[in-house]
Amino acid sequence: MKILDRYIGRTVIFGTLTTLAVLLSLYIFMTYIGELQKVGQAQYTPLVALQFTLLTLPRWAGDLFPMAALIGSLMGLGALASNSELTVMRAAGVSIMRITWAVMKVALLMMVIVVIVSEGVASHTEQYAFKLRTTALEKHVSVNTGSGLWIREGNSYINARTVYANNHLGGVHLYEFNQTKQPVKLTYAAEASYRNDDSWLLKDVSQTLFTKPHITAEQQAEQVWQGILDPGLIDVVAIDPQGLSSRELLRYIAYLEGNGLNSDQYRVAFWSKLASPFATGAMMLLAIPFVFGSMRSVSMGSRLLAGTLIGIGFYLFNHSLGQLGIVYSIPPFLSATLPTICAVAITYYMLRRIRV
Repeated sequence: MKILDRYIGRTVIFGTLTTLAVLLSLYIFMTYIGELQKVGQAQYTPLVALQFTLLTLPRWAGDLFPMAALIGSLMGLGALASNSELTVMRAAGVSIMRITWAVMKVALLMMVIVVIVSEGVASHTEQYAFKLRTTALEKHVSVNTGSGLWIREGNSYINARTVYANNHLGGVHLYEFNQTKQPVKLTYAAEASYRNDDSWLLKDVSQTLFTKPHITAEQQAEQVWQGILDPGLIDVVAIDPQGLSSRELLRYIAYLEGNGLNSDQYRVAFWSKLASPFATGAMMLLAIPFVFGSMRSVSMGSRLLAGTLIGIGFYLFNHSLGQLGIVYSIPPFLSATLPTICAVAITYYMLRRIRV
């Protein structure tokens, strides 16, 4: 049975990875064509556009994994069915549930891969990709993965270690120098948020004043800062919620709620990340009814067409419901997980019918 499990597993994995490679190839082509429109602005070259496109691949691989899992599983199991290999297995006494368990082992492996890619790879490459693009598009901004966003304002330098959406910064350092490049003031703020009067509200502020012959330190809960830091620039490097890891999302959700701000967008992203591995598993299991159920006698092309339509439908439903949930105040947990719950329920129902 172990040999049979490995054989089924290799077939399903090959189909899934092949499908994922095709989907990501389409993404690379479409995204790169879109990025080429920015080529020529500042130092944005075709090579930088290609680097940006490739660095965003891990995030999209996680998003497209459920669709690829369904289509790939249909390809693998459909090939076994077309070659009458599944018929031979059934004639040899291998039950449908035993074949399902072999697919489930692969599904568990794929779920682990989705978590690793989403949490350990995608969040870092996504952030670096947007910082790389910002560096090329904005000459007066210097961004690197080690120290965040840097902006110069006369004899002052502004450093934000973390750039979030909604015009929020974290770990802000303000370095002020005199005409002879001697330090005058160092200001650190744990958080900074943009106000409607073209100023920034700094929170948990620590200031160090370099006044000869003494150095003095001050602490303030809040301080208003009048700076040239344009929120439009922040939007360029703002981290999309889907590009954050679950831990980063939780930290930012806590920050938003602690300051009385709406965190629904980030809660939807958080629950979507938790549901993504289960969606991948459900999509792989959904291939079983297509092979052994009412579509067992149709051609491979018909199975793939049906799987592609269902995969695209799931992807669109999953992403659109999250946005609709924000607009219509649907609980983030429900709007983020409902598509996956529906997929699991449909899969379970169809598997029960096969068993009967």
